[in-house]
Amino acid sequence: MESTLPLVKIWNTLTRRKESLQPREDGHVRIYACGVTVYDDCHVGHAMQALVFDLLVNFLRRGGYRVTYVRNFTDVDDKIIARSQELGIAPRQLVERMISSCQRDFKALHLTAPDREPRVSTHIAEIISMITTLIEAGYAYASAAGNVYFRVRRFPDYGKLSNRKIEALQSGEPHTDDKEDLLDFALWKADTVAGASWPSPWGVGRPGWHIECSAMSAAHLGKSFDIHGGGRDLVFPHHENEIAQSVCANGCAYASLWMHSGLVTVAGRKMSKSLGNHLSIAQFLRDWSPEVLRLAVFTHHYRSNVDFSPAFLRTIRRRLLYYCETLVFLRTVAAGQPGKILSAGNQAIYEKFMAALGDDLNTPAALAQLHIACKQANDLRRHPAPAKTQAAQLAQLITQCGQLLGILRGEPQAYIRATRQEVLRENDLSEQQVQDMIAARVAARQAGNYRRADELRAALQAKGVALQDLPAGTTWTISYS
Repeated sequence: MESTLPLVKIWNTLTRRKESLQPREDGHVRIYACGVTVYDDCHVGHAMQALVFDLLVNFLRRGGYRVTYVRNFTDVDDKIIARSQELGIAPRQLVERMISSCQRDFKALHLTAPDREPRVSTHIAEIISMITTLIEAGYAYASAAGNVYFRVRRFPDYGKLSNRKIEALQSGEPHTDDKEDLLDFALWKADTVAGASWPSPWGVGRPGWHIECSAMSAAHLGKSFDIHGGGRDLVFPHHENEIAQSVCANGCAYASLWMHSGLVTVAGRKMSKSLGNHLSIAQFLRDWSPEVLRLAVFTHHYRSNVDFSPAFLRTIRRRLLYYCETLVFLRTVAAGQPGKILSAGNQAIYEKFMAALGDDLNTPAALAQLHIACKQANDLRRHPAPAKTQAAQLAQLITQCGQLLGILRGEPQAYIRATRQEVLRENDLSEQQVQDMIAARVAARQAGNYRRADELRAALQAKGVALQDLPAGTTWTISYS
């Protein structure tokens, strides 16, 4: 089942079209994804972006590519300083606390660790060097106040990534009197905050936000690399500014492909700490499993927004339960029978699944293939003696697809038990009550009282319990409604 993918296409934000991934180094894909600014606990919006790139990396590796994946920590920032002052602690203390929190959250989501996780604070020398190069080339200037700014109008392609005209742009930063042009953005900020400032040729200060990623990506991936990305909210000004300063400092193209994920929204509004509508990853995991979050994200195309609501998450929980129940059924039927070689039909499903992911990481299309496999599996339930070999092969197919998406890595039986108990608690129902109502329904049907049998089924359905009448008897699961 492992094979080299002949073609991978990704929507390039810069050109606004799908383009083939053509690594600069044969078979080696170098990826930089903007990480978290560590001033507070991570929320599910951060998780969405991390999950998208986690899937991309794992997909490419399964396809035979060698991947170097870099995701940074922004540990020097205005928000960190403001938050540390609010809490009455040193910036470094806050940073270490929040990095530990982020790592716990990402581990709980079963994210593959990046190959490198650089921090801004350990790359000050590289940042100062890049700023010096920009000044010497005339693309940046130092003010009398000790700030350094990039001359936006010196870069003719500025605005290309965000598809904006330079006349309509604003720098996104507060106006200061020491700028030559209102559009110019900060590369270095004069400041003397203890634990968050460093000496430089322009005086004590700290880096601007955008120069940080340019310097770290160059240090770990080279001046030009394959994929750069993050959330769509980073297109402007962050990534626009990264391109400008990187191209001008390095004298060559920056990233080949720009890949941006959608946003998590609540009632149509972006989830963010500033709006006060964010849900931390830790809070989410108190009520839902990591696999529910993954499937909620992957049910949508990565460039789309995902609007979180309890009803939506309940639907996702049930869909995941369906996958797990199907897998348990198949493994029970197979009874240890190995599925070494897939049939032509199952191999075709797997290839379509992988092709969907190769087409701009189209997870909805990939999940459609997983549904086809599950439907075939559940068709076996109607047979009094389903074939062990067929069950084993389908179990292998579903496992391979599910594990790549990160939704069937654990023991499915454990998820089934936990989910059933969650739903029963939510509906103030016990498993014994369910079994008693099933027994009463069986007795009603045997007595020819089908009206009573239908009433019992409907009563259970109203409490989230769906009955399944199979040749071996009646079983129950969680309903979609």
